[in-house]
Amino acid sequence: MITSNQNQVSLNDKIYTLDLAFPLVFMCFDILKDNILDQEERLDTALFCFVSKEDLSDLSLQDKSKLLDKIFNKYIYTKEDKRRSELLSGEPKSFNFNQDWGLIYSSVLQQYGVDLTDEHVRQTLTWKKLNALIDGLSDDTSFRKVTMYRTVKIDDKKMSDEQQEFYRKMKTVYALKPDKNSTGKLTNQEVAIILKPLDMIHKTMKLKELRDQGRI
Repeated sequence: MITSNQNQVSLNDKIYTLDLAFPLVFMCFDILKDNILDQEERLDTALFCFVSKEDLSDLSLQDKSKLLDKIFNKYIYTKEDKRRSELLSGEPKSFNFNQDWGLIYSSVLQQYGVDLTDEHVRQTLTWKKLNALIDGLSDDTSFRKVTMYRTVKIDDKKMSDEQQEFYRKMKTVYALKPDKNSTGKLTNQEVAIILKPLDMIHKTMKLKELRDQGRI
């Protein structure tokens, strides 16, 4: 049973009641990345996701920034989240909410029977609870299988040639798309998979094509 999502933070002796339904958190992320808005517009619009406009009317720009920091530190990107990120900093990224939303949706529905498009769920399921559902997904779900493909380490001593080839292909098929500020170039592994079925002449032609396209 999904219950009320309301949470609270305090600033300057005032209690702010928050609406932390997960779609609002996604909306906040998008707002904070919006380069069209100036700093104050970003702060105001991001806070409006969680707090009523009337509650923010008497806050200075500095206080608005403090309030948003408090919300993030307590409910969205907690100390535990930061510690986990530090521990996994050397590991490949396993998923992206935007790119993998279809997998997340289908896997949560499969395992828990929770429809993330249902209006009641969207209004009551908090960011924290959504992440708890995702963390609890079993290896049988499509989401967990894809994250495994991305993070599995290919071991030529423990895996057969067929297994190694399979996991290399899966890593390429399910690779996360680069960020917009990335170079967009292919990795050596991706190039090797593209060239593998070609003879020497066509490999040379394909390499020239990829260079001309700026992909290597």
